[in-house]
Amino acid sequence: MDVNQIIEEIEDLLDDASTVPFSKKVLVDSDDILHLLQQIRQGLPAEIKQAQWVNEEKDKILAEAERDAEEIKNNAGREADKIINDAKETFNNMISDHEITKSANRYAEDIVTKAEKNAMILKNESMTYVDELLATTQDKLKDILSDLDEDRKELRND
Repeated sequence: MDVNQIIEEIEDLLDDASTVPFSKKVLVDSDDILHLLQQIRQGLPAEIKQAQWVNEEKDKILAEAERDAEEIKNNAGREADKIINDAKETFNNMISDHEITKSANRYAEDIVTKAEKNAMILKNESMTYVDELLATTQDKLKDILSDLDEDRKELRND
């Protein structure tokens, strides 16, 4: 049974209870209240375990996202190095002729510019991916914390 339903049952018991004359006190069956409190006690650990699970999943997702981002960054770096090395090799092969040398310089600059742009794009995409994962996890945790706060407020109001 849901903790909120149990709390509603407690409220119903209190509303239906007979009052003590000349006071705000009411008479309720303690066995009924104890039974409902035991149900709450049994239900809360499950919700706490669920919150802990969500927190563990968040940590796993963050770790995975960081590994992915690091791998993307490393791959981009290797790709950029390979492109630069290829450009240098092409440049050295074209040095014999002056016009070819100018063309090689332009080609090498283009390759470096493209490699830097690709590296920046990969970096931005990985940061966006990590940010989205963090935002999703944060929203889930906010929902859980909100639910827990509401449940605690309801418990205190009774």
